[in-house]
Amino acid sequence: MLFEGAPSAKTFLELAIAKGYSNNGEMFSTKQLNELFAIGLDENRHLVEYKPVQHHVIAGWMDEPSIQMQLRCGSIFLVPYDPDRDHTPCLNRGHKAHWALIIGYLIDQFNDFYVFARHGKTRNLALWPLRDLANSNANLEEFCQPIGHPNETFVLPEGGIGGRNGLRCKFIMIEHYRAKEEIII
Repeated sequence: MLFEGAPSAKTFLELAIAKGYSNNGEMFSTKQLNELFAIGLDENRHLVEYKPVQHHVIAGWMDEPSIQMQLRCGSIFLVPYDPDRDHTPCLNRGHKAHWALIIGYLIDQFNDFYVFARHGKTRNLALWPLRDLANSNANLEEFCQPIGHPNETFVLPEGGIGGRNGLRCKFIMIEHYRAKEEIII
């Protein structure tokens, strides 16, 4: 989504498999996804403006003033969360963990903070309460073998998805990323 399909999702998957981060497309480590992002960014500098892009893993609660300020300043985020059937954040202990790209925000007349999100399984732009996304991110505690894949092996980081190398209360902040062709809403 960030690199406009170049490199392709297939290329990222092949790289993740080669590095031992994934077997089937799963990515249960924020640290490892950040490393893959760095490789993709190095190979696609032509897609972004000239200011150096910075990215790093943030550990902690997502719905806090410092994160809201980063959003207001133009940072974007890759956030693991539990999606419900309609892709909105839910609390399912990490059983359906997925990633969302947070690309903007909205503050309503009651001062409630919302985020604009893109999800890999839909082309639609979503609007979610930041608190709901933060609660879902903090709820990522355990892996659940997918029903449709009972015999497949998935790569889990040391300590599982809720451990220090996993997903719970972790997300990637990307600063100074400006696509050459941005969509303004």
